[in-house]
Amino acid sequence: MIKDEIVQNPNNVMLIINALAIEMEWISQFSDNNTRGETFYLDNGKEMQATMMSQKEISNENVAYYKDDNITAVTMDLEDYDGTQLEFMAIMPNENLSDYIKNVSKEQISQIDKNLKLSSDVMDGVTLRIPKFKFNYDLKLKQDLMSLGMKDAFTEGRADFTKMADPKDSSKKLHVTEALHKADIEFTEKGVKAAAVTVFVMGTRSAPRPIETHPVVIVINKPFMFLIRDKKTNDIWFTGTVYEPNSWEKDKEEYTPSSVF
Repeated sequence: MIKDEIVQNPNNVMLIINALAIEMEWISQFSDNNTRGETFYLDNGKEMQATMMSQKEISNENVAYYKDDNITAVTMDLEDYDGTQLEFMAIMPNENLSDYIKNVSKEQISQIDKNLKLSSDVMDGVTLRIPKFKFNYDLKLKQDLMSLGMKDAFTEGRADFTKMADPKDSSKKLHVTEALHKADIEFTEKGVKAAAVTVFVMGTRSAPRPIETHPVVIVINKPFMFLIRDKKTNDIWFTGTVYEPNSWEKDKEEYTPSSVF
């Protein structure tokens, strides 16, 4: 993440680094025996065979779902670790995902939360199918943050970090020269591994639930957004989008033949 040229540059006097990582298991884990290839519909109109995980007849308080004409959503609880319990939420819009995330709001997420139904409220349980995915990405945040209005901090002569450096020393007039972000996530039958690091480089020059009476099938087979958040406070730890999950062609040798759904 932090290359030699950043550390060795004499004009870079400070690095502000924030790191977050989790490795947590599902309370209700998927069985490898139920994972198989299944069609996933890409945003460009094409199809792929994705590595699809499956749980059948879930009937507990660790999985909840919501479905209407516009979206399909599901939440799954991760194990409690030292008093912190996270949950994973997937939201699959029927429309193009890129168009959906441009307009999605906190209020819309809250409305989904209010409408979630526990799988334990379904007489015959819930069958859930969702693809495995694993990816990492790097972002240069400087231009994004400036476009959002955070401009002075990156502008030499306008940035005000006088509480971090002697304002009388002109050679110590700090500004943010770069903002970097890197994240990776692995979503599997056992749980979730995720990590994110953000680096700011600072230098002195150019910083009531109803009872269901029928089985419910929830299939996440189109691009979707996801949240990993604190179950108690709803504070978001990670968020992202999945446009192309794991390919079954690449993964299938890891699995024994499974039964047909």
